[in-house]
Amino acid sequence: MNTTKTKSEPTYSPFSNLQCKVFGHKYRITKRYESNIKEFECANCKKQFTLDGYGHYTPLTPKLRRINEVYENFYTRRLATR
Repeated sequence: MNTTKTKSEPTYSPFSNLQCKVFGHKYRITKRYESNIKEFECANCKKQFTLDGYGHYTPLTPKLRRINEVYENFYTRRLATR
């Protein structure tokens, strides 16, 4: 029997999904980069979002997460050379 704790997937209840569909998501910031890029999570359904280039909330995919990290790396290196 494995006694180590592993990160479990968040459980989604049908009520919280319905609540998000009716009233909209309740965003909270989970990660803030220095380059003013933010990652959000819905407090009800635990889905993750980020802002796209136009300022709209988009679902956070691994590709978008990597883009945010690369952009942050570029931004901090550029500031360091000034």
